Formats: sequence, structure tokens, C-alpha cells
Amino acid sequence: MINQWNKKFNINKIIKNLKKNLKNKKFSEGYITQKFENKISKFLNVKYTVALPNGSVAILLALMSLDLKKNDEVIVSNRGWISVLNALKILNLKPKFVDVKKNSPTLCLDSLKKKIGNRTKAIIPIHMGGRGCDINKIKKIIKGKKISIIEDAAQAFGSKFKNNFLGTKSDLGCFSLSVAKTISSGQGGFVVTNNKKTYLKLKKLKNNGLTEIKNINNWSKLGFNFKFTDIAATIAITELEKFRIYKKKLTELYKLYFKNIKNHNVEIIEVDIKNGEIPQYIEILAMKRNKLVSYLKKNGVDVRIFYPNLSNNILYKNNIETKYINSDKFEKFGLYLPSGPNQNINDIKKVINLINNFK
Repeated sequence: MINQWNKKFNINKIIKNLKKNLKNKKFSEGYITQKFENKISKFLNVKYTVALPNGSVAILLALMSLDLKKNDEVIVSNRGWISVLNALKILNLKPKFVDVKKNSPTLCLDSLKKKIGNRTKAIIPIHMGGRGCDINKIKKIIKGKKISIIEDAAQAFGSKFKNNFLGTKSDLGCFSLSVAKTISSGQGGFVVTNNKKTYLKLKKLKNNGLTEIKNINNWSKLGFNFKFTDIAATIAITELEKFRIYKKKLTELYKLYFKNIKNHNVEIIEVDIKNGEIPQYIEILAMKRNKLVSYLKKNGVDVRIFYPNLSNNILYKNNIETKYINSDKFEKFGLYLPSGPNQNINDIKKVINLINNFK
């Protein structure tokens, strides 16, 4: 079976570093976690990084830091992972969905302009598959309004838009370190910001609302235990050291697919490599998707269909009046092909040949 995601960790170096850190009793969140946060801040050129258990918690904590009130509206790009909606539901916030672009599963600015209202308090553009949303244009649209921007960059670590790293030019940027990401700690995530006040609030929120656990005079406001671990940080640091290798391999894989797939019933969803975007996954639109999935799996190729639009979540779809034409296209025809920096080239050539022979 050709796996849908294939990536090899530097096991020997991870074990070596883990042995060293565990010998020095680096288990829970401490020095190694802080070291990882500092390395991320330096890499992304941001002032502050807060390491967290996963990308879903990153979104939740970013929203908590804004002190939004019940039923405040948060505009969300319609193509994204369900953790965004779950976070809004937990905090009793109301989502307003925005369609994506015709040729990219990222937020459509024209659709955004129509959805901004008096109760809009935040916007969450989602950088799907390493593709960037234009944060500067979003800022111009909301100029003069008290609306925060949280970038969901879970699938976009290291990707750039107009020479800036995605996730770094808004109020908060949220990232994932799960297994199927460019760099990973198995599970994990982090939030970045350039605002010191926001950073200090995030640090308290992830530690049950406390600043100093050895000197507690009063219980603080809302918070929870969202701490990272030095064990996960050890893995993440080792991964960060391999970023350039991963980026190169992901880009080469995308170019191989893009150059050689010739089936007119299949369209690769493009990534702007020349301007700094990284193809997190190989994604296509297939007019005969279900038939293609069966055909590929029958021939030993593992693939994954695109997940539903966020607006089709059972909690909201009965209240949705707007049509999301572009989002519907990606939902209906989108497919993930075998991806990841360590795919065997001969396996990928087999996948390409199968697709080209598909009718």
C-alpha cells in the first residue's frame, strides 16, 4: 500500500536528545520547551511563541485571549478543520461562514466584505495546504473597526505570502505539530504573537489562569492546563532542524505531480511555490472522485477525500441561507493524493501513471 502520508523522523537523533534531556530530568514543560519557543520565534521572526498540546488548543486559547462575549460573531473561512467550530461552540461564539476563492480553498475577500457586521469581533482566515490569505488586504477591509484577526496556519508552517511567514502578520497565529505536518512533535501546537499583553494573557490561560504556582494568594480568572512537555519539545526541535530538507522534498514532490499528471478529468490545486508557499499536501479536484478513489485503492494507493465544508456541520447547516459555490466544489471533488517528504519516487510515478490511465 502506498500511504497517503509518508514522513520519516530522525529517530536516532531524537532518541539521543531524549536520553540526554531525560537524564537531566527534563520531562514536563520547562527549559527545553522554552528553548523550542525561542527557536520558533527566531525562525518566524515574531516576538513571542506559546507552545501547546495541539493545534486545536491553539485556536481555542487564541479565541479565549480576546475576551469575547456570548454570541459575538467570528467570521470563518468555510474550508478548514472542525477544531475551529468546536472552539467557537465551547466559547458560545457565533460563526459566520465565508466562501473561498474559485481556484484556491482560501478565504474570498469579496465574500468577506459582505459578511462583516456590527457583531463581528474576529476573523479567522485559514491557510489551507500552505496557501496564503492576504492578511494586509483583510486589515484594510476592517480598518477602523475593533475586529481581531486569528490566522489558522496549522497547515502552513514555513509558508510565505509576499515575503512574510503565514501566521505572523495578524493579532495571533495558530500552528499544529501533528504527525502529518511539515514539522511535528507527534502531537502539539503553538500560538505566536507580537503583542506582549496578549502573550502574557496566553501564558496565564494555559496555566489555569496562574502566573506563579509557588506563590498563589488568590485564584485567578479562567484558565486551564494546556502545558506542553519537554519531551515533545525535544522532538519538535529535532524536526525544526530538518525543516529545509522537508521543504525541499515537499516542493519536489509537488513539481513531479504537477509536471506529469495529464488526465484532463483531474486538476491539481495549485500552490504558489515561486512566492514562498509550501505544498503541505498534494491536492486535486477529480470530477469522478468516488470512482477514482475506488480505482486507486484497488491498485494499492491510499487516498483521502476532502472533509465537508464547515457550514455543513450539523449544528449550523439548517440555519445557513447562503450558497457557497466555490467551497462546495472543493467539498465535492477534492482529494488528497499520497503526500509527505519521504514518499518513494517510484511509488509516486506509479500513482501518476494510474491517474493518467484512469477513465
